[in-house]
Amino acid sequence: MAPRLVKELRSFWKSIVFFLTPVILCPLPIYFASTEHSKIAACAYAVIIMAVYWTTEVLPLAVTALLPIILFPMLGVQPSKDVCINYLRDNNFLFVGGLLVAVAIERWNLHKRIALRVLLTVGSEPRWLMLGMMSATAFLSMLISNTATTAMMVPIAQAILSELLKETGRDEERNILSSDEKTEKYEDARTIQLKEIHMEEGDNDFVEDDTTVVPEEQGLLHHLQVRALGKGDKIGKGLLLCICYAANIGGTATLTGTGPNLVITQAVDTLFPGGPGIDFVTWFTFGFPCMVLALILAWIWLQCMFLDCRCLLGCIKQRGCKGRCKRDRDNAAYRVIRKQYDELGPVSFAEKVVLFHFVLLVLLWFFRDMKFVKLQNKRAAGWTYFFQKGYMTDAATGIMVAIVLFFWPSQPPNFMCCRRRTDTRPAKPAPPILDWATVHQKMPWSVVILLGGGFALADGVKASGLSDWMGQGFRTFAGFPVVALALIISIIVAFITEFTSNTSTAAIFLPILGKLAEGICVHPYYLMIPATIACSFAFMLPVATPPNAIVFSYGRIKVLDMVKCGFMLNLGCILVLTFAINTYGIPLYGLGTFPSWATCAASSATQLPANITSTVLPANLTLG
Repeated sequence: MAPRLVKELRSFWKSIVFFLTPVILCPLPIYFASTEHSKIAACAYAVIIMAVYWTTEVLPLAVTALLPIILFPMLGVQPSKDVCINYLRDNNFLFVGGLLVAVAIERWNLHKRIALRVLLTVGSEPRWLMLGMMSATAFLSMLISNTATTAMMVPIAQAILSELLKETGRDEERNILSSDEKTEKYEDARTIQLKEIHMEEGDNDFVEDDTTVVPEEQGLLHHLQVRALGKGDKIGKGLLLCICYAANIGGTATLTGTGPNLVITQAVDTLFPGGPGIDFVTWFTFGFPCMVLALILAWIWLQCMFLDCRCLLGCIKQRGCKGRCKRDRDNAAYRVIRKQYDELGPVSFAEKVVLFHFVLLVLLWFFRDMKFVKLQNKRAAGWTYFFQKGYMTDAATGIMVAIVLFFWPSQPPNFMCCRRRTDTRPAKPAPPILDWATVHQKMPWSVVILLGGGFALADGVKASGLSDWMGQGFRTFAGFPVVALALIISIIVAFITEFTSNTSTAAIFLPILGKLAEGICVHPYYLMIPATIACSFAFMLPVATPPNAIVFSYGRIKVLDMVKCGFMLNLGCILVLTFAINTYGIPLYGLGTFPSWATCAASSATQLPANITSTVLPANLTLG
């Protein structure tokens, strides 16, 4: 009876968690209901419920993100109209604008052309093929969702891998034949000696010695066959894992690359309304170099795990590999890539239009507000100089370019003077680059709602006073070394996000870390930026991110493979992140001083290590 009851309870565990979590936590708001901390307790109650639901996924992530609309008004934290406005903030539309351009890129297969072009450039040798896969995946993950990038790249990798394994098998066959030839030569020489013995000692010695060679040849053949299978399996695992890892890493480079990057922009705007905020350029300047370093580290580590690590240095120097790392562009794998690229045909008019608008969008983002160039009237240089200050944001820029795609034709115009002499088509409007049916099908609206839930959570934490209360409590960390604190926070966040959504993890942690920084008088960016990027360093489990799950679903990779490879990669990328924030991150964001737009809650500021500040900070910066 008992085992059956336990089995039934386990099958309904989501329902149990859904109902019991609010009941178990209800003493928290009830106990403080008549005190001055009633709003703080009520907000904490809602935050913990959302954290449990996001962690266990008893509801879809986007549905859990809608809970503030119900809980905050019911608990007296915020009125509904103040909560709902968080779901359509400026940063939400920045994400929507980026996604609309990404949908256009996907619709006209520009992303596939870019990926295949990169693979054709690097060749089909496994080592360089892995680098090409990772470079293409990371680049595309900066532009479109990492899930769509992985879903496109894995079938390409599977087709290449199948031909690559055939080629590997043929190489092993040649090795076997070569070994057989050597064995025959050895046996010929040995036969001459045995024949001489045969003339002196008789036939039995020769016959007995000759038959003992057969088991040795069979053992050699079996050994080489097993080695070929093992080598092919390792190559396959390495090529698939490199895609999901590169997709996770690539999204950290741009503001629209992944959800946590947008969460920090809204968290900074909410917690520190008087601050400069984080825009596309300031994030990209830090995130892109960090992404490149992490990608190179991942490439090296995957080679050590799944390829011949001893040959790595020789491959880079183009010597010392004894032909093992030759970039053969005539083998079957390269022909598969070439065939898929040729099937795309010549670059279409629509692809050129999408590429032009994407480049235009990036340039508009970069040169919107060049804060490093100050004009005489103390306005920053940039194209927004001709508009009201602060009115044209990155979101307005993204939506502006996206709207153009809805009426720009996907074919050259064929009316009046625009018609070519060879064009016999009847004059009629061409379909636009984007239409709403395509957007409705490909647009991940759930992510937009999830971001809104994170923004609402951060706003509620501030409005209720919970963030100020936590800031006062964090004063006890004032004497703790800030470098070690940032490292520990990054490790904790990176391992928590293995089990939860990275966007929800950022939504929970970033408001807390912002107030922690104020509590110990450290620049808020020093803790918030590493934690944000660490949310994307989820390499250990299939459930950690959609790219991990997609790669795992193909059946070639076991959980243990992902854990063994991902654990060390997690730590390595966190060390890269720590290096970045403590070197070029300090002068880039002014981390050496406590900013005037934040409030120091401790009596004395936490000092940065002298060996860092003396070598990195400019002379006019002081620690406070």
